[in-house]
Amino acid sequence: MSFIKLSSGKFVLLSTVQLDAQAKREIHDLTQGGELIEAIIGTNPFHTLAFEQFYTLYPNAAYYGTPRHLRKFKEIPWAGCVTDPSVLSRWTPDLALELTQGGEFDDPQPESTNHFAGVVAIHVPSKTMIVDDCFRVSRNPGFIERGIFGRRDMEVSFHWSLYNDALYKTPGAVQTFYDWVIHLTKAYDFDNMSTAHGGILLGGAKTELLLGLEKAKDALKKMAVANGGDLVC
Repeated sequence: MSFIKLSSGKFVLLSTVQLDAQAKREIHDLTQGGELIEAIIGTNPFHTLAFEQFYTLYPNAAYYGTPRHLRKFKEIPWAGCVTDPSVLSRWTPDLALELTQGGEFDDPQPESTNHFAGVVAIHVPSKTMIVDDCFRVSRNPGFIERGIFGRRDMEVSFHWSLYNDALYKTPGAVQTFYDWVIHLTKAYDFDNMSTAHGGILLGGAKTELLLGLEKAKDALKKMAVANGGDLVC
């Protein structure tokens, strides 16, 4: 979960987690009892376990969710869906929001494993990219990660589901995903990355993302060819 402080002094919260008593006190102090919480955004269709608790605690915030959030929690008066371009651009220039491209976002299947697609957020003032499942940081990689996958400490790679169910099985899906990652590196000035898998990378995040994409290129090309397409880099 991330707290984004806007230039207005209010906060946008990305995703939600279950809160214990200490976390509630910290949020209370940070946001003046919730008065400074402008919006709470569901950034991944399957990160859903704490939205009901948050709505009970902070009913005056505006809630924005993925299509799956809107279907799953009808008791929350959602202010909008993150697939709406006006929602994605609502907090610019402080916060940029992008949807993962090349795979299913509305109703990913199978639900047990395909959690790849989500909202990637870039907090412009701090040059920080915040991402759930599609990108990951290898923090202190173990023997298997180092030996089999050649992972370095603080290396940026992709969630394993990229090579299984994440992308559409269509000729152009891999190219669409590849081009989207390149777009992120060209459109935004980010240097840090905060991920749900692996932790936080301070410095060099854009370089590491490009290195991770280069490392994955051969596997992505094979996927594209297997689905009747190709990958042009």
